[in-house]
Amino acid sequence: MKRISNIQLFSLIVVFQVGSTTLFALGIGAKQDAWIVILMAFVIGLSLLLVYTQFPKYCPNQNFSEILNNTIGTKLAKPLLLLFGLYFLSQATHNFYEFGMLINMTALPRTPLLVILYIFIIVIIYILNLGFEVLVRTVEILLPYLILFLIITLIVNIEPFEIDSLRPVLGDGLKPVLGELPTVIAFPFGEMVVFLMFWHYVKDQKSIRKMTFLAVSLSTLLLISSLIVMIGVLGPELTANTEIPLLETLISINIADIITNLDSIAVFIMFIGGIYKTALHFLGFILAMTWLVNGSNPKWSISIFGLLLPLFTVYRFSGLEDQRWKGMENGIYSILLFAFLPVLLLIIMFIKRKSSSRKVINDAN
Repeated sequence: MKRISNIQLFSLIVVFQVGSTTLFALGIGAKQDAWIVILMAFVIGLSLLLVYTQFPKYCPNQNFSEILNNTIGTKLAKPLLLLFGLYFLSQATHNFYEFGMLINMTALPRTPLLVILYIFIIVIIYILNLGFEVLVRTVEILLPYLILFLIITLIVNIEPFEIDSLRPVLGDGLKPVLGELPTVIAFPFGEMVVFLMFWHYVKDQKSIRKMTFLAVSLSTLLLISSLIVMIGVLGPELTANTEIPLLETLISINIADIITNLDSIAVFIMFIGGIYKTALHFLGFILAMTWLVNGSNPKWSISIFGLLLPLFTVYRFSGLEDQRWKGMENGIYSILLFAFLPVLLLIIMFIKRKSSSRKVINDAN
């Protein structure tokens, strides 16, 4: 098994965290204070990351299935692994459908959605069959372009930006901010739970926490910056009621009739975010199913389930509004449940380690 470097892990987390989230106005229910929601969610998200990154410290180079078996025993580990796998599949379909619909709406309006989904799932199947390290190498290549395009969106929006759109700060108090907080904790910070499936691929196990914190900090900075730009250009009301706020801000750009039609930047960000968020959640599902049957080669599973994924995705959602409702309003609690389950696992692991240490000391005496 080929291992990935610290830089590759950093790149993967940034792309996963930024993903398609820069396209949407996270926490916009708090209006001009939406950026405060992301900042508060980031602090809580760091606490979750402390938990997630403790597993490779306690069990270096072990995959998630082995960690579960050693922590709670095989009888409980298998059902829990199955539940995690089904959760990752659910998230994969949400990301896949959203990604396909956004491409359909913006770049390929005359192409059937199913055709778009099959084109991209074939790409995902091909990359995943080459190995996890190949997937990460493609991320490493594309990350600089993603950051460059995000910076361009910030620069070109300087002229129409209105600072007054961000005032007054906490004009409606903390209640709207706290009301939006659970959603933003879940998406995107709670989604980081999928990386429990991939820690064993990292070459330097001791640097996982450091690289994860740096990557999430950078992605949070990018998210807050893009959100402030959306609100500053469109205003909080229009931002809240626009399907793709970032796309709307780029369409409105016209600098001396020379720099116009920058919507292709938003399409590129959609492509990068959608394909990798889908690929990682889908791979998390495949690994869970493979470990469940004590398999070692997931290639056949990747191909079979991958070809079925577009059909299942289209069957599951009737439209983008249905997907948003099931994903955010209806599915937010399932995301939070699986995001916080590792906390319980870590407590059990800590208690077992303490009892084992005491037993060793007692036997020595």
